[in-house]
Amino acid sequence: MTSAETSASEAPPTSDWLAEQGFWIALRLTLLDLLLVPIGDWNVRAPVLLLAGAGLIHGGVLRSPWTWSALALLSGWRVYADWPQSDNHAYLLSYWCLGVALALSGPVPRLDLARTARLLIGLAFAFAVLWKGLLSVDYVDESFFRSLLLTDPRFEAPAIHIGGMTPTSLEEARALIEENRHAPDQPAPATIETPALRTLASFATWCTLLLEAVVALAFLLPGGHAVGRLRDGALLIFCATTYAIAPVPGFGWLLLAMGIAQCPE
Repeated sequence: MTSAETSASEAPPTSDWLAEQGFWIALRLTLLDLLLVPIGDWNVRAPVLLLAGAGLIHGGVLRSPWTWSALALLSGWRVYADWPQSDNHAYLLSYWCLGVALALSGPVPRLDLARTARLLIGLAFAFAVLWKGLLSVDYVDESFFRSLLLTDPRFEAPAIHIGGMTPTSLEEARALIEENRHAPDQPAPATIETPALRTLASFATWCTLLLEAVVALAFLLPGGHAVGRLRDGALLIFCATTYAIAPVPGFGWLLLAMGIAQCPE
């Protein structure tokens, strides 16, 4: 047997290699997220970019708990500086960096980080369902998506191609909504909506709530549970359907990095 054949025969199966490397892939994807979608003002952004770049280049920086502790502090400061306007994924990023730092400080980093990823994803989606389904006053009545489809430029294409709106009718609807915003004591004007737009808003409302509930249950229930086995697929479907329409790259990359960290293979 040649030396090449001997090396090939001794190489671990691909699934074992991925299981071992998934931890480091998740960390590198997190740093790549921070590089491609910089966070905070210059006093936060500059050190974050330096740490993320150094971590991608040098393995010692990547593996150091101090690197991730610093990123947790910087991302936490960004939340504090933007208070109370911080995006929800800004909190999640800070928690995740802290979880990485704690995992790297422990005896079994891969298992600790996998558990952290599952809990963070599961709790984030569980609280999203709690807010939308029970605590919010404008979600289950479908007005949230009705307003979003009319006012958010990211949803203009679905509003036109699926909701039956025209560029002119969208502009008229936005003008009416803006006029009412400046005169809150006046009765709300009748918004120009098509039946198809209302149907689209209803579909988006309940499909989003259902999918987020499935993700929450899949990540919070034990892996052996039937729903728990849907983790990876449910998270990928959520990312594919959500961020294809409403691109929030920082949030999408972060969820995928966390998803890879908890994958058994």
